[in-house]
Amino acid sequence: MTKRKGLFGRLWLGLMLFFLYAPILVLIVFSFNESKSRAFFTGFTFSWYRKLLDNTLIMSSFWNSLIMAFLSSLLATVIGTMAAVGISKMGKRSRSVVMNLTYLPVLNPEIVTGISMMLLFVFFKNLFGGDLGFGTVLIAHITFCLPYVILNVLPKLRQVDPNIFEAALDLGCPPVQAFFKVMIPQISSGIVSGFMMSFTFSLDDFIITYFTAGSGFKTLPITIYSMVRKKVNPQINALSAVIFLLVLTMLIIMNVAEARRAKRSEWEEIARAGRSRVSRFAGRAAAGLAAAAVAGVVGVVGYRNWQSGTITGELPTLAVFNWGEYISNGEDDSLDVIAEFEEEYGCVVQYDLFSTNEEMYTKIKSGSANYDVIIPSDYMISRMIKEDMLEKLDFDNIPNAENLMDRFKTTDYDPTGEYSVPYTWGTVGLIYNTTMVEEEPDSWAALWDERQKGNILMFLNNRDSFGIAEKLLGYSLNTTDEAEIRACADKLKEQKAVLQTYVMDEIFDKMEIGEAALAPYYAGDAVTMMDENPDLDFVVPTEGSNLFVDAMCVLKGTRQKSLAEAFINFMCEPEIGKANIEYICYSTPLQSVYDILDEETRTNPVSYPDEETLARCEAFVNLPDETNKLLQDLWNEIIAE
Repeated sequence: MTKRKGLFGRLWLGLMLFFLYAPILVLIVFSFNESKSRAFFTGFTFSWYRKLLDNTLIMSSFWNSLIMAFLSSLLATVIGTMAAVGISKMGKRSRSVVMNLTYLPVLNPEIVTGISMMLLFVFFKNLFGGDLGFGTVLIAHITFCLPYVILNVLPKLRQVDPNIFEAALDLGCPPVQAFFKVMIPQISSGIVSGFMMSFTFSLDDFIITYFTAGSGFKTLPITIYSMVRKKVNPQINALSAVIFLLVLTMLIIMNVAEARRAKRSEWEEIARAGRSRVSRFAGRAAAGLAAAAVAGVVGVVGYRNWQSGTITGELPTLAVFNWGEYISNGEDDSLDVIAEFEEEYGCVVQYDLFSTNEEMYTKIKSGSANYDVIIPSDYMISRMIKEDMLEKLDFDNIPNAENLMDRFKTTDYDPTGEYSVPYTWGTVGLIYNTTMVEEEPDSWAALWDERQKGNILMFLNNRDSFGIAEKLLGYSLNTTDEAEIRACADKLKEQKAVLQTYVMDEIFDKMEIGEAALAPYYAGDAVTMMDENPDLDFVVPTEGSNLFVDAMCVLKGTRQKSLAEAFINFMCEPEIGKANIEYICYSTPLQSVYDILDEETRTNPVSYPDEETLARCEAFVNLPDETNKLLQDLWNEIIAE
């Protein structure tokens, strides 16, 4: 019976370890995959590790994370240790109150902490000026790390005999020297634990950093998040594998060292050596903490100066906010457009990413980030014009805008053409797996097909989802009729019974490896997915669809208007535009770019549909506030059901 229990226990342990580490092993294996596929291993290569080292965005974000983690942990440890000493000297009631306040940041959801700190920083920004960035992130990280230091140091202080400190004073030791020579060695393990815990949490933090970073400052978690919105870049697999192996190596070294110490037989020798080491550590730790605190402050000032350009020659900085994977960035032998612009104009580009128009709008509207150039969609541009959020463009600085196709020179979302220059355009249609559907779908009704239950994906945003239901029911994409909108909501609720899930950029992985049969998405991204999986095809349904335009705009109040307009003009250069279109696979609104594309691209009906198809399509426009609110409320109901 005992043997059976032992065997069952080992099997259970093995099963748990398998489920814990199998995903990591798969990730490591695919970090050596020759292709970008996460479903098929096509060959062995180290190329993703080489590209990782050459990726300036990842490496700069990695160093940002290390510097932030070190400085915030160091300062939190110094402040937290002093706070713990003060708390230990309080009366019982006062100590209880302070400790309850200390527990609150630990128990508080991170998103609440992040939003509240963002609002605080925006309030002070409006009062005193300045921008959110390195400094605000540092303050936020110190704030949420402090409780962990206090909670690690306090138990050690309780274990210390209070008479030791008094005895040192009686023997003539000054209070400061007594603290560093007597107290610090007694609580050193708690201090180290607090520092290490703070370092780990700071290095790994995403939510609080996201809300307090503003524009331009990126840590590794934020960069990874922006890179995996469409699909998991193999460089991220390589980075994750390196981090995992480093952590594993550190754990092995620590465990081996601990095991060797445990095997020593002469305990007195260990005790003497331990006391000697603690004594030496105390002196070094005392001087080290003080010196490191000063170095930390100097590091903050120096790093802030470097970030702002005071050490790099006061180069002008242009902040750009764009969709993820929406510019040629030097990967796969493509042109690095940002690097080319920086070199030509002698500036620094802070390039940030968003995944939805609503995310972009909220971040700008909150005042937590300042950008110069943004690339929103048509209906969002209309809304921002209405709210006076955009600058009128000086087209003397954008001569390449004359190369726009006639269709895009006058638009419903920007009737006067004063606020935007089109960047890309496309249609929304059905992408489907030809091996998983019985016949080619030609109607939006395919997304309600019960035969494909569990194999259908749907947009995770209200405007696109309601647009599909509106076309299916014969309404306009821009209807403001409440009865029609509620009928669409009922239709979308009915669809939930056959859906696998709601997605945005997650669609790439799901469709490319055959996890779903049908999904609505944008034509440009459909081209990318079809290149990865030849079983995929794309169609614009007969009921019609959305013809969308993403355009470049300059935000109101920019401090770099001329440089922003130079950037827009640069993006309209024929060779630059061609590089972007070839990389992102969307359609160009520039005749000068279209003319130099290869014939296969120009004749691709997915990228450049015929006039009959375009005649069935309709562009989004900004809706009245009450209609937008109704759409959002109904969408919340649909998602919550």
